[in-house]
Amino acid sequence: MDLAALRKRLDRIPIVGHLLSEFVRIEFIDRCMLIAAQGLLALVPMLVVVAAFFPRLTDDALQELTSVTGLGSTGSSTVTSDLQPDQVRNQTGLVGAAITLFSATSFARAMERMYERVWQQPHIGGLSGTRRCFMWLIGWLLILQVLAALRSVLHGGSLVTDVFGLGVEMVMMSAIWWGTSWVLLFGRVGWLRLTTGAVLAGAVTVIYTHLSGLLMPAYVSANARQFGTLGIILSLSTWLIGLAAVLVGSALVGRVVTEDPTVLAMLRTVRGWVDVRGPRRPEGPPRRRPAGRS
Repeated sequence: MDLAALRKRLDRIPIVGHLLSEFVRIEFIDRCMLIAAQGLLALVPMLVVVAAFFPRLTDDALQELTSVTGLGSTGSSTVTSDLQPDQVRNQTGLVGAAITLFSATSFARAMERMYERVWQQPHIGGLSGTRRCFMWLIGWLLILQVLAALRSVLHGGSLVTDVFGLGVEMVMMSAIWWGTSWVLLFGRVGWLRLTTGAVLAGAVTVIYTHLSGLLMPAYVSANARQFGTLGIILSLSTWLIGLAAVLVGSALVGRVVTEDPTVLAMLRTVRGWVDVRGPRRPEGPPRRRPAGRS
């Protein structure tokens, strides 16, 4: 079977054919690699600068990073052992620290371009776009730290608490990506249309981070023994590629599902069924009032 015949068959399946064409349109692999590369360039220098200028926050920052990425204690110990705060402070300075924080918005700009590409919106750059990306990046990092801190509280060790904590994490993460997509799209796409992609991103992201906590430590340990700090960076880049695939795929699937004619027809059917059954309820009171007056 040739490629053209296979594509014709896939086009007959609801959503699948449209989804495949959309993956090609947005250049899925290139988009994931760009987000992962910008995330690596943004997060690692920012972590080094924060650890150098705020030594008391070094351990907390590394713990938050390893908690979110699932890198384990090996990444924290390796980075800490190779980090020289005095040298970083002397070579960076306050101006360099500000430039590092400002350049970290490249990750936010990559996310903005991804959402704009998925939803086919024109790019908003300049001072307005940079300012919004910077504010989103700061808020996103703070919220992720709060979520990572709550993770230890939500998971108490029993099955019930773990399942409850997992559900709370999914809800919170869905809210984070829901707000993220709306903010980075500058409100040009409605909240309701962004819901499916945000819920999908939130659920899959939580599952991805928990699985990373189980699988990544052994991978990081092997890379750390072989390459040292470079191995930690390679492990982090691998994790970021997976995270980018989750985010790009969720946003794209969310749009395709939301705009698919089959799904829209089902929603119209359900809405019509509700509208038909709904008006029957208030018919009772108007009939009782004439009887009371007579």
